[in-house]
Amino acid sequence: MNEIIDKICAVTKHAATSVATEVNVAAEEQKIREAYQLLGKLYFGAKRAGREPEGLEFADQCRKIEMHMKRIKQLRSRKDVTGYAFEEDFEDLG
Repeated sequence: MNEIIDKICAVTKHAATSVATEVNVAAEEQKIREAYQLLGKLYFGAKRAGREPEGLEFADQCRKIEMHMKRIKQLRSRKDVTGYAFEEDFEDLG
């Protein structure tokens, strides 16, 4: 019986971790959207002023976007739920 409870606890913990991962991914995606928005404003401002869209501000936003994309990839690589529980892991108690 303890083995069944241990499996249920493990599956529950894994499900909670999966939800937390999705929340973290959504937060990273929001940060990417904000960086894209600022990048667009910088681009528009530069073009309007007759300048090339380049410089430290542009590079910084691009770096932030890359960093958040990398973080999303890391988060998703830890969230592999396939192969975690199998049909034979469960017992019909009915």
